[in-house]
Amino acid sequence: MKFRIFTILFIYLLSITSVVIAGETDGRTIANDLRQAIVSKPDSVLEILDKIENSKSEILSSYQVDLLRGLAYNEKRMFSLVDRYSSKALLADSINNHPKEKLNALTLQSVARSFFGNYQGCIESAIEAMKIARETGNKAAEYNILTTMAKASFAMGNRTQGYDYLDKIISSGASSDDARVLANVSAAYGVKIVELYTDDRFSDGLAEGYKRLAIIDKIDKTGGAPGGFTDQQRAYAYARIASCAERAGKFSEASKAYNSFINTDYAQYPMGRAYIMDYLLDSHQWKRVLEFTAPLYPILAKGDTINGDYQSLLTSDGRAQAGLGNYREGYGLIQRASAIQDSLYIREKNSYAQELATVFVLNEKELELVNSQAQSQRRKILLIASFGIVMLVVVILILTIRAYSLSIKRQKLAARQIDELLAMHKMTTMSSEEEKADFRVFTEMQRHIVEEGLFKSPDFNRDGIVEATGISRAKVSQLIERFAKESVNDYINRLRVEYSVQMINEHPNWTIDAIAESCGYVRRATYYNHFNRLYGITPAQYRKEREKTKLQSSD
Repeated sequence: MKFRIFTILFIYLLSITSVVIAGETDGRTIANDLRQAIVSKPDSVLEILDKIENSKSEILSSYQVDLLRGLAYNEKRMFSLVDRYSSKALLADSINNHPKEKLNALTLQSVARSFFGNYQGCIESAIEAMKIARETGNKAAEYNILTTMAKASFAMGNRTQGYDYLDKIISSGASSDDARVLANVSAAYGVKIVELYTDDRFSDGLAEGYKRLAIIDKIDKTGGAPGGFTDQQRAYAYARIASCAERAGKFSEASKAYNSFINTDYAQYPMGRAYIMDYLLDSHQWKRVLEFTAPLYPILAKGDTINGDYQSLLTSDGRAQAGLGNYREGYGLIQRASAIQDSLYIREKNSYAQELATVFVLNEKELELVNSQAQSQRRKILLIASFGIVMLVVVILILTIRAYSLSIKRQKLAARQIDELLAMHKMTTMSSEEEKADFRVFTEMQRHIVEEGLFKSPDFNRDGIVEATGISRAKVSQLIERFAKESVNDYINRLRVEYSVQMINEHPNWTIDAIAESCGYVRRATYYNHFNRLYGITPAQYRKEREKTKLQSSD
């Protein structure tokens, strides 16, 4: 059956090619047909675009060809090429006469730049795209851009803002009967589930996964989605349900979701199977991990391998090899992944991106205020509204400058306080004044955990403490809650974060990702979240303030 479908599609695409070359149909129809085919056959679309260019046919303009190439490479997750062709399309003067096409190009450009950590460029493109989406009343595009902004917010450590963007999409778009709007609601659910998984909120992620499946079912009933789209969306949803259920301890539910994933058409492709990797790693299916990742290397090698996909591929294989007992090979793969992280770190410009993110939020609020006033009082108080906008901009500018100044002072103070808190903590935990037997047991337990570096293992938990010390599970929880005044998980995470501060000070040339990995964190976002929760600033801000303090001392 699948062979028949692919044969029909190939014949269909081949007929399109001949028509294009002969100039027998208009460019708009061809562009729409190719766009529909991109989801299921991006490589075939790229071949057709090559034929169109080689034939020197004018049925498609140069910016349309570049934009379609960007869409195809986006489906293949080759984001360096997405950025190249979307940027090339935007350079064409003629695209300015087609707002919808320009909006598509800006959206692609924003997504690609976010993927490479270029949040400054991502936000600039998103702001321009949002303006066009609202001018044209394109809700689907607006939600797509908000999703990109949410991803950038999470990447910069502003998790509350990221969740707010996603919830805004879900609450306002779930009741729509437009398949394109619902598709963006499904995408918002997908990002939210990933971030809930990162925050260890596995039960919440599982619940959101089933809500996403309901939206996908609604897309099927509504109709209008490209062929293969809902199958792909279900594959994403089942993969995340499986990983969340596994981490929540609902193993039969996780296995059922895995089987549902495998039965999708999308899971038959190597790139599709990459999405089940978290579940396979969490459930220790090491051989299956290596089986699924092997075909991905030649695919990703065709593009720029300095990206998160290739780094994740190496990390997954490294963990799988270590799980099988091949520690040397696993270590080599992790080292290669770390080298890619170092290269990606050079591309980051988070400080300026934070400023642009703030500007974006202010623009959102200002735009909503202006639109609200304009709808009810446009003719009566135009002059007053104009004056009010000017005053608002002045006030915002003053508040922004003041907030930035306070933020700098707060970061300096926080950096000093981190060192003071660590020093005080060492004095407290190493004190011998407490004579109670339980405190001696707690002190010895903590000494063993810290000296052996047990917390640096990503899988270290209460059971690990029990195994290492021989203390019962109940006693471990009692000691930590009594003397550390926190839960076992918070206690372990605090040891990791405190150790990371030591690593930042001892290894100024290490990247933040390398620091996080050395302390037992698999995901950078989780490390940022725990560090910020404990100290009120990010690891990058702490390092920056420490470097400033050293320079001032040397001067």
